Amino acid sequence: MQQIASRNAVDAEIARLAGLMLARTDELTDLVLNRVAEEFPLYIGMIEPVALHATIKDHIHFAFEPITRYMPPDSRPAATSGRDRAMEGIPLTVIMDGYRIAFGVLWKELAGTADSVGLSTKAALRAASEVMDTLDAFTRESSAAYKEELRYQARREEQQRAALVQALLEGRLDDTNVWEAAELLRLPTIGPYVVIAARVANAGEYGLPHIERELGGMGIDSAWRLMHDVEVGVAHVPRPGDQFEKMVTALAAEGTGRVGVSPPYDHLLSTSQAMRLARIAMRGAQERRTVVVFGRDPLSAAAASAPDIMPQVADSVLGGLDGLPGEDRTLLLDTFGAWLDSDGSAAGAAKRLFVHPNTIRYRLRRLEERTGRLLSNPRSVAELSLAYEIDCALAGDGGAAG
Repeated sequence: MQQIASRNAVDAEIARLAGLMLARTDELTDLVLNRVAEEFPLYIGMIEPVALHATIKDHIHFAFEPITRYMPPDSRPAATSGRDRAMEGIPLTVIMDGYRIAFGVLWKELAGTADSVGLSTKAALRAASEVMDTLDAFTRESSAAYKEELRYQARREEQQRAALVQALLEGRLDDTNVWEAAELLRLPTIGPYVVIAARVANAGEYGLPHIERELGGMGIDSAWRLMHDVEVGVAHVPRPGDQFEKMVTALAAEGTGRVGVSPPYDHLLSTSQAMRLARIAMRGAQERRTVVVFGRDPLSAAAASAPDIMPQVADSVLGGLDGLPGEDRTLLLDTFGAWLDSDGSAAGAAKRLFVHPNTIRYRLRRLEERTGRLLSNPRSVAELSLAYEIDCALAGDGGAAG
């Protein structure tokens, strides 16, 4: 009973001390505000003085008023303050410095008041502990609310950026708001730009997960939109001569599937047309050439431009291979592809496939016999090349021509 009575007496002393501090709320608010202005003038310049005065006053009230009613301090104002400062763009370190200064002032005034009323040693120790707990609770709540607000802002900005990219890709912007969109997307208002389309393996996955950061390191600003089948970016390439090739190299290294790149264009309102060209280039990409720039490889673009018709074109050229086992058919077409990539050199193709040049020549003769097209005839080579590109594109989509 004596212990309970002693604890109650200490509680009463602390409640009385809190009441005395609460009665000095206006005075303490001015003291804290003046000290912050002296030690951290940057803080005063960042926050409206009237709003800062009200925030400090609320903190003092919510710190001491619950103690007078034998309740824990209420840290809700700290959460509100953290959210407000995040919305104002004030760094979190600045906010924490403000709490440090404020609680330093309050601690000094609390100690002086405790001494003036003859607070017992036990009550003084309890009061010191509760002040530290209050500081910890306030800084923790403020920091958590600040970070949550930043996450919310980041989500909103990302959603807004994605919606604007979608509007550009669909051609739903006009001259009156395209410049505003460029500002929000953090893209320059003058080109050249390119559209990049990367195939994604599954809905919700990224085709180029780190490419925005990679391109940013090259001085190429970009904005991206993830769709169910493709990840699309609008990139600003200020120096298309040297930057373009570096960008293509980065896309090949980063991508997990096919990637298509549109030709450069100068006006953002042309983005929807560039998107169509990037998609065609993406469909023309294949295992041996995962990144295709539209216009650099007309055959692959032609092979991908009419997916409903091109399989029939390929079948009309490669139909003679249908009777072969699948492995033999693939072997002949792979050999032809290596021959094309080696500029029509059997020796070059042999190096690529690690076989003797005579083996290449033998396989190519079989291809000629089966298709009825001689590789010495330019028209026949063109037809076989187009059919080969179509076959590669279909194989990459999970099917095969023929």
